[in-house]
Amino acid sequence: MIPRPLQLLPIVAACLLGTPFVAFAGDESLCGPFALGAATQAVGPLGEPGILAGNVPGDAGPIVPLPVSDAVDAPDAEEPSEAILALPKDASGNLPSDLELAPETRVAASYWSPVVCATVARIAGPPGTPIEQLVTVLPEGSALVPNDVYASAAAEVETLDGPAPDPYASLQYGLAVTGVREARMISTGEGVTVALLDSAPETEHRDLSAARIQAIESSTEMEIGVHGTLMAGVINAIEDNGFGIAGVSPGAEVVSIPVCRPTAGAGGRCTIYDLLQGLDRAWDAEAQIVNLSLSGPPNVLLERGVARLEELGAVVVAAAGNEGTQDRRYPAAYPSVIGVGAVDREGRLFASSNRGSWVELMAPGVDVLSTVPGSAFAFGNGTSLAAAHVTGSLAVLTSVTGDPKRARGELFRAAGPRDSGRAIPRVCDVFARLERPCEVAPDAAAPGVASD
Repeated sequence: MIPRPLQLLPIVAACLLGTPFVAFAGDESLCGPFALGAATQAVGPLGEPGILAGNVPGDAGPIVPLPVSDAVDAPDAEEPSEAILALPKDASGNLPSDLELAPETRVAASYWSPVVCATVARIAGPPGTPIEQLVTVLPEGSALVPNDVYASAAAEVETLDGPAPDPYASLQYGLAVTGVREARMISTGEGVTVALLDSAPETEHRDLSAARIQAIESSTEMEIGVHGTLMAGVINAIEDNGFGIAGVSPGAEVVSIPVCRPTAGAGGRCTIYDLLQGLDRAWDAEAQIVNLSLSGPPNVLLERGVARLEELGAVVVAAAGNEGTQDRRYPAAYPSVIGVGAVDREGRLFASSNRGSWVELMAPGVDVLSTVPGSAFAFGNGTSLAAAHVTGSLAVLTSVTGDPKRARGELFRAAGPRDSGRAIPRVCDVFARLERPCEVAPDAAAPGVASD
């Protein structure tokens, strides 16, 4: 039998043969040992936080309900017990050597994460083994956490058969609420890269041909997902192409990073191991804005990852979840993340939207029309869609400010005090504060949609 300390060799090899230790410019205060308090925060019961059935305003064509999605799948009793181990390097650049794994436990996969500043390993042991028993000796300053699952979708959406003409844009009240139509002469998001961490969108959709996909190491296949396609449409659907809808920021570049595996209906299953790799890909792609339309439990590795992206200059936007609770959901509740709740076209809170002081902005998330696979379209409800509206608006603003953090600050200032409910302000209101007033053309607003 191989002595247990040698079982660390796959991790060390992955670190040495993979991406080298990266020295970032600026503050590296988040690259030290892990503080494990965040991993044990209390969290209320988790529900299904994704897309819910939408109502169809007006005569929009035939509606076909998609299959009802299940809640996040419970682990199979026969599946290996899994945990995620993070090993930060010490000041000399070395990994700790005092690590021992339990019998019949192995390193299933590992990689070096420049965002988390640690080697991240997926540890697999006998089914049913508590995660704290998978590693018998845990080096000081390292972190061992569950391979948490985050959900990206939910029960049902309703689809419009496609192909369809441009008049579908008249059903997109979110374009009027965000004010991006009036801002088109100033910016459509050009020069801004948005990372969409979700299921893979259908890039062959006639309204999404500009999207591109980056694989992650643990992806064996990239199955097209309803949820990722919905989010890509809200942010980036091609404008004025004679087909379908228009995105909030059609001029931005969307880098799709598939971290969620589609489930039935519009569901998605996203593990913390894949999410961490996705954060690295977002940094590799030099994304200024990262969209996480998913929610779940607190996890110290996810907390460090999103905080590091913010430290490195990116802005992270996340959905608050759809359980109608004030209990915190993550990553939306982390201080470095913009947590987004959902409102309807009248600005009323969506009944299922999570809420509370940790939810920083409200945006359109009820009866939102977007793209789904098959060059078709769907109406849906949920904070996922609201987060995508905020991401698109930030892309438009960042195109002008040149700095996503400044764009975020200006958006918050225009939104007013947090206790006012802070609905997302119109982009033209923000541009006016920047002394770049929108010159509104008579036909700037989408037909049939109020512009105030």
